[in-house]
Amino acid sequence: MSQLCEDQELLEGFLTETTELLEKMDDDLVTLEKSPDDMELLNSIFRSIHTVKGASSFLGFELLVKITHKTEDVLNRLRKGEIQVTAEIMDVILEAVDLIKILVNDIRNGEIVERDLDSIIHKLIPYISG
Repeated sequence: MSQLCEDQELLEGFLTETTELLEKMDDDLVTLEKSPDDMELLNSIFRSIHTVKGASSFLGFELLVKITHKTEDVLNRLRKGEIQVTAEIMDVILEAVDLIKILVNDIRNGEIVERDLDSIIHKLIPYISG
């Protein structure tokens, strides 16, 4: 099998898995807002973003790694009980997931588009370092 073919298969696998994880994460985040004490659900969301981050890193998608890493940090603090699920935190996480979806679509379309990650990262940082 040629390297190009293997790379294309890796990319297609990444896009399929990531899209599925992000769709599930959307539903799970809405459910978490209604059931903020559901640790199993929170752990599932964390694992999903962790998987997206790892796959993005493996394939060299640095913008995705940057935003998923910060989102993962917030979710980890929620998991540890260091901060509580609030409407404000959920809004920022949902905004980050929306940006992640846009970046994945850019990759799917073969486009390298400069996206403003900093505004969302600045919204996430208080929940990471708070």
